[in-house]
Amino acid sequence: MIKQNQNVPKGIAIVVNDNGILQKVIHDSYDLFTFNIDDQATFVDGLDSDSISKAYQFLERIKTNEVAYNWGLHVTNDDETILFGFSGIRIDGENLLIGTDNPDDTEQFLNGLMEMNNESVNRLRAYMKEQQEKPGESKEDEWGMYDEMSGLNNELANMQRKLTKRTAELEKLNELKNQMLGMAAHDLRNPLTLIQNYSNFLIEDHEEKNMFTDDQFQLVKEIKESSEYMVRIIEDMLDISAIESGSINLEKNDENIGEFIERVVSLNRPTATKKNISIITNLPDKSVVKAIDAYKFQQVLDNLISNAIKYSQLQTEIEVGICEESDGAITIYVDDEGQGIPEEELDDLFVPFAKISVEATAGEKSTGLGLAIAKKIVEAHGGNIQVESKVGEGSTFFVKVP
Repeated sequence: MIKQNQNVPKGIAIVVNDNGILQKVIHDSYDLFTFNIDDQATFVDGLDSDSISKAYQFLERIKTNEVAYNWGLHVTNDDETILFGFSGIRIDGENLLIGTDNPDDTEQFLNGLMEMNNESVNRLRAYMKEQQEKPGESKEDEWGMYDEMSGLNNELANMQRKLTKRTAELEKLNELKNQMLGMAAHDLRNPLTLIQNYSNFLIEDHEEKNMFTDDQFQLVKEIKESSEYMVRIIEDMLDISAIESGSINLEKNDENIGEFIERVVSLNRPTATKKNISIITNLPDKSVVKAIDAYKFQQVLDNLISNAIKYSQLQTEIEVGICEESDGAITIYVDDEGQGIPEEELDDLFVPFAKISVEATAGEKSTGLGLAIAKKIVEAHGGNIQVESKVGEGSTFFVKVP
């Protein structure tokens, strides 16, 4: 009488060499292969005599095609003989054999073995599942099926390894780039700030003493403007390198957003006045308080307002306001009557160093980093930034703060 282990899974899982000699018993619910492996016991020792020849054909098929599916072999123990369905797969020079006495039990048996986390069993199960979904396939098609599956699996594994390696390389390069960018920016900022300060002193002295000719004074002003622009580039480079390295730190405090907007707008009004551009605010009567990093959030609002001034025509209007959302969030918006941005270029606005076709109306310069930095700062606050624009009518930027 065949003994049956009452614990699931129900079936046989063994490893044999090409001669059928038992190498390992993974699971044996029926105690058919209880002999000592050192005794050179074979797979056919547990079979009925009429299945021995077929069993060797089964092993040869595995050796040749590296896989075989659903071979019927009679298992015997004492005086009882039962027909088992055996499948096998060749892995690392050995043959994994799986057998059950009921085809309906195979799935349950393999699931149980998978819980034992046996990699070889997992690979066989994947193949058998594919075969079960195509019952019309003949055994002659087994190799083609397995070869296709194995090739795809190997290709995916190779691609994953290459992708992982490439990702690690890119992360190292990006880290090195940020370090060098930060070092270069720090080394350049001090002398540039010195040039900027000296040019300011010269301009102040000239206004008091009239010490330069008109051409000389124009050169000094160009030195001042160029040094200011270069300092902005350096500061933006430091910001973007810090953000990309993941070292953006927020010091949040409760801020009255209406008062905060009024302060930032007042700082930008002198620049707008030079182009006869008016800035109006549309703020709620009641106080709106949010926890923000005021210094970093000023960078965001400064960038949006200065861009609106930069790309707007003379004698136009910019509106800065707040909309309260139903979920408790607020949306700060900056609306201008500028040139507008082509729809196909909107996605490039927040990409570092990206350039668009729209040019500043008074020849102002741009680093191409301001909106990328603004986006990162807003996202660090848990919010988002969006834009709507129409060529010839203007643009509106929306900053949502939770």
